[in-house]
This record gives sequence, structure tokens and C-alpha cells, in this order.
Amino acid sequence: MEQKMRICPGCGAGVPDERTAFCPYCGRELVDLSREKTDRKIREVKRVQSETSSVPKKLGLIVAVTLLALFLLFALVVFFNIPEKVNEAGMQRETDKLSGDMRKAYEKEDWDKLEQYLIDECDVYLGSPDYFLYRSAWFLHTYPPLFDEACEAHDTEQMLFIYEIMAEDFDMRADDIFFSNYGTDEEIEKALAKEVERETEIMTEEGLEDEMYKLRR
Repeated sequence: MEQKMRICPGCGAGVPDERTAFCPYCGRELVDLSREKTDRKIREVKRVQSETSSVPKKLGLIVAVTLLALFLLFALVVFFNIPEKVNEAGMQRETDKLSGDMRKAYEKEDWDKLEQYLIDECDVYLGSPDYFLYRSAWFLHTYPPLFDEACEAHDTEQMLFIYEIMAEDFDMRADDIFFSNYGTDEEIEKALAKEVERETEIMTEEGLEDEMYKLRR
């Protein structure tokens, strides 16, 4: 194997490459002028230059891809109307909660709690499509006994007051819009119709027919 030689820049002597840094003849620092080392240095310089010059390109590519991703995300949000759907989902959860509150009170026959929802907090619970369903249920629980008491006491004013409440609630059903916007229950609807019919017969027997129909004009 041919031994590599280094040339001393001081005396020009050829010195075998034995990993010595100085010329053994004149003591001058040696310089490796071999082609292999020169090529290696050239490749190293080119590599560093290539990596350095590629940084702005990589950064620009990253920025471009990021902007494109943001644009596509924005386009998807607009196309699928995501904010409105999120808002609608939130509103649906709220109305479901309101309906659930009233349903639980009704099923437990907790009429005081149902009155709280329907009367004291009506501005909130009106947001539920089941509001009038449970209000009718509460009316049916509360007013028929009071109507009968007023009838026995011949308290015409109280009878008319209660009849107006029940009749107005029933007459709401005459509009088809009611059934397309609000929840209903067949049992409650039948009970309401039957109660209004019963009170109407009693009012007629009591000679209050004119006053009764004035309330329903």
C-alpha cells in the first residue's frame, strides 16, 4: 500500500503521513495537500452551503403549507356552516334540559315544582316546545277542583275566571301552527277537551251562556 506524503511548506521535504503535525527536518507546521483531503473539504463546504441555502426554502414551504391548511379549514367551516350548527346544538341541549325538567316534575306529580317552572320561571321555560303541554297538565290538576268549589258557592266571577283560562288554553289548539311548533300528548289533549266541555255544560246550566261565549270571541 502506497504511503501518503505531505509536503513541508518550509523546506519542501516530503514527509510520510504518520499523523505528525510538524516537519521533522525544519520544524515547520505541515499542510496536508493530498487530493483526498482537498476533495473532502470541498464536499464539506458545499454541504454546509446547501443546508444553509435550503433553510429559507424550507421555512417558506412550511409557511405556505400552514397558510393553505388554515385556508382550507376556514373554507370547511364556512361551507358546512359549523358555527351555526354548534349554536343550534347548544340550543337543542338547552331546550332538551327544560323539557326534561318539566317531564320529571310531571311524572313525579310534583305540582309545586311544575308550577315553579311554568309560572315563576315561565320566561325561561317558554323556550321549550313542551311548555304548553305541561302547562295544560298543570291547569288540569289545579283548576277543575277550584271551578267545582266556585260552582257550589255560586261564585260566578271565579267560575268565569277559571273557565276563561281553560277555554283559552283549549282554543290555542284550533290553530294548526300550534301542533307544528309545540309538543303534545294525546292523553292530556283529550283530558283538556273533556274538561272544557264539562265546564261549558255547567256554565250553560247556570245561565252563564252569554258571559261564557263573550270570553271566547
